[in-house]
Amino acid sequence: MTNSSGEAAQSYEITYLSTRPEPEVRTAEAGEVAAVIEHAGEHGMQVLVRPCRRPVQEPGTRKEDES
Repeated sequence: MTNSSGEAAQSYEITYLSTRPEPEVRTAEAGEVAAVIEHAGEHGMQVLVRPCRRPVQEPGTRKEDES
């Protein structure tokens, strides 16, 4: 994922807190987080929002290394 300036877009992990044993978890881009929080509030849900860690690229796994 990249933004309009070509940088990697920040992603966030959204956890919907409930009484279920396994909470629902999804990933959202920075621009979606406010809407997710607003939607959750409108429906009486609580959410936990945490930044996702960017995956670490292993040496030799980038596309440029394949040539």
